[in-house]
Amino acid sequence: MGSGTAIVRAIKKYRVGNFKKEILETFDSYEAALAREKEIVTQDFILREDVYNLRCGGVGGFQHVNAMEVEDRPNIKALRRKIESGEIKVGGTAHWTSDSFIRAKAGANKGQQIRAERVMLPEARKKRKETFEKIQHQVGERNSQFGRIWISNVLTKEVKRITMHDAMPNGWVKGKKGHVVTKCWVNNGITEHYILIENQEGYFTKGFSSGRLKKSMPQNRIVV
Repeated sequence: MGSGTAIVRAIKKYRVGNFKKEILETFDSYEAALAREKEIVTQDFILREDVYNLRCGGVGGFQHVNAMEVEDRPNIKALRRKIESGEIKVGGTAHWTSDSFIRAKAGANKGQQIRAERVMLPEARKKRKETFEKIQHQVGERNSQFGRIWISNVLTKEVKRITMHDAMPNGWVKGKKGHVVTKCWVNNGITEHYILIENQEGYFTKGFSSGRLKKSMPQNRIVV
């Protein structure tokens, strides 16, 4: 659909299904396509409110270079020569060093930790709760499980969901009565594990207790 900053943000916000792509013309060469683009995507065109183009067409998006003072342009040309000669390596992670990967991974992990802590802040949780109430999140028909029920087979211990309009199969009952719990959560106040119930006692002797960490629970729900 396009890789420009504006169109990418719009697709992320409104979803790709709300956009339509139409091919206006085809050309035998890249140069001919650029020339035609220059005729269509003019300065007046990109100033329209219903357009996602950020730069005039046909020039490859070099307005930032063309707007430079002439004396500053040799730096750009020198950089291009270094890239073409191989003196400077570009092209994504193919030319990364091991130190580059370590720094990038450390930065990503730190960013994930900051985001995780941010969503658990009281003000963030309060805002999330208010938003959910306003938009009726997971209420009534907005709930992904609306109109569905759990049923279970007490003999085979199978559990599945059906719609409320489906006929109840023979040997099945409403609810999870046929479900046998085989795993559970344990934690020691720092870490948590989802383990088989038969291994529970071994974890209890190491100082673990039943349930999940409070920070892992969504919003105000706590397993006890």
